[in-house]
Amino acid sequence: MGAKGTSVPDPATTRRNRPAMSASALLLATNILVGITGYGDSPEFAEVVTNAECNLYVQWGRASNLTPGKSPIMDDAMFALAKSNGVHVMTIYGHQGGEGTKALREAWGPLYLGNNIGEFAGFLYQDEKSYFKSWPRCKDLQEAHDWLVGTMLAGPKKGQLARPEDEREPNVFSTSGSPLACYELEGGMDVICNEMYAVGCGDLSYAAAEARGAMRRHGRPCWTAWLAHEWQTCWYKLPYGVPQKQDSLEIGLKQIWIDGASMLVLESGSGGTQAQDYTPPDGDCPPDTKTERQGYDGDIPRAYRKTMRDFYHWTLEHPRAEGQPVVDAALLLGNLDGYVGMTWPTFAIFGQHHLATNNPNWKCAAPEYTWEAVMEACFPHPADALKPFVNAWIGGTPLGPIDVVNVDTNFTASQLSRYKVAAFGGWNTMTPGIAAALAEWVAGGGQLALMVPQLSSRIDREFENYAATDLVQAVPGVTVKGPVAVEARFEPASGDGPAATNAVAVRVAEADLAEGVVVEKTLEGRPYLVRAPHGKGEYVLLLDWDFPAKVRSTADSEPPPNPRLDLWIRTIGRLFLGRKQAIGMDGPDSKYIHWAAYPDGTIYLLNTDCVAPRTVTIDGEPATFAPKEMKVLKR
Repeated sequence: MGAKGTSVPDPATTRRNRPAMSASALLLATNILVGITGYGDSPEFAEVVTNAECNLYVQWGRASNLTPGKSPIMDDAMFALAKSNGVHVMTIYGHQGGEGTKALREAWGPLYLGNNIGEFAGFLYQDEKSYFKSWPRCKDLQEAHDWLVGTMLAGPKKGQLARPEDEREPNVFSTSGSPLACYELEGGMDVICNEMYAVGCGDLSYAAAEARGAMRRHGRPCWTAWLAHEWQTCWYKLPYGVPQKQDSLEIGLKQIWIDGASMLVLESGSGGTQAQDYTPPDGDCPPDTKTERQGYDGDIPRAYRKTMRDFYHWTLEHPRAEGQPVVDAALLLGNLDGYVGMTWPTFAIFGQHHLATNNPNWKCAAPEYTWEAVMEACFPHPADALKPFVNAWIGGTPLGPIDVVNVDTNFTASQLSRYKVAAFGGWNTMTPGIAAALAEWVAGGGQLALMVPQLSSRIDREFENYAATDLVQAVPGVTVKGPVAVEARFEPASGDGPAATNAVAVRVAEADLAEGVVVEKTLEGRPYLVRAPHGKGEYVLLLDWDFPAKVRSTADSEPPPNPRLDLWIRTIGRLFLGRKQAIGMDGPDSKYIHWAAYPDGTIYLLNTDCVAPRTVTIDGEPATFAPKEMKVLKR
């Protein structure tokens, strides 16, 4: 079954048909907004306005709370002061009709940013009950993708465009715990707010890289972050009363700031606790100890408001360099890839649980386990960064800044023009058009790493029992044939990791290699890893018929040794580290140091370890960072 199906509108055409950027969107793209969320008739609005707690207030529901003359949380004087102080406002789950939106736009002008429709696509990482019975039961990846993007995610913006212009939301925001901003923006959302700390957005570095890459790929002016810190950090039992609780928020905020977010909103914690039944009060209690619920004036909400207030004032005292980080490496989210940033047994690809019931390939499997391993190598979150408590969120960029960019049937070589190197992460349904666009980019000087299953054109999630006829011959100079089973031992590369102690069963793809193709590694005399030059660039192709990771790594157990996966991770690492970057950082502690360089030569480096100093070499010179320390360089 090759790639086919209904087409989704060309994003370039979609951009041409989009209304011009609104005043509020332009404001959002050129400022840094720090916000908190108020629930019900919370006193937080008054605190934001009078105490300069931050410069953005988000109202959960109850849009009338932000409407002068109807609001129980602000009188005319408070409203005037808010506007005078430049406080921005928006709603989440506002559900305001056209007249309500018109009133907010008239009252606040460009200070009203719009409405966040929330976890609209949450079914992508939830159980079967979240997939409504009225939604289609798709038959393959193409159909699932096209319905998701062309119908479901397109709906909110289409609804806005059907209104009179003065009744439309200035921006339609969307929040998701799956870092698939690419699909949300393709569907028509104006601004993505990946839900940091949550589900697949738990790895903040990866979630930021995907949002930034999607912003660039789909022509948006900015990307933003929605932080569900208090609720989502409960799953690892990070106690309320230890310094690491607020440290993990502070460093997360600064890490996301380094990565280029223009708006950072705290969703949970500042107005009261939500996760008290799952969070111990302090580090001396057993992990399953519950905490008494606290309201607005409790110590825990006060701590959250202080962290946000301190961060907001820190941003004022430390203006960030203009623009977005300079990034010249990309991980490619393949065509029809449904990876949601993590793997879990209850997930179904694109939420198609009816297929996963009888076909385990539609659950998280080898393509996603391979993606997860690549992600964790590029965006590590060292477990001891909050020692003695487990860290699952913050971490360094040891391979340098990386974007995550989606590839689809509308993809063009120009969309990779800023990048020197790229590697596919997991699933990819190859098409001749995608192959041609990649070849154009490689010919211009790009270096691309991929493996044989990423050449497959299948759309039915068959990644083991596919045939050579399913392949798109996308690597010039290499003609891939069928698989041959071999028993092979992997010799250790010097200092590069463990070797296999026993013979490993591998299905190696036979291939005809043109003159000039370099065989970098063989298995039992057969080419296994090759480099194929093309124009000014080259392909790095792993001739493994299968995705190398077939077992999921969990917090409780490490998977068995996997020399095939180790080789592939090392190959991507060498490729990414081989490019000339703004700085050369090295050393074991580089997994703790999060850094990015900006167009004016400013480089921000942050130690994400909240409890211990870390030392790396920068351009050959040792540099020691105190816990949570940020350094700023100018080149």
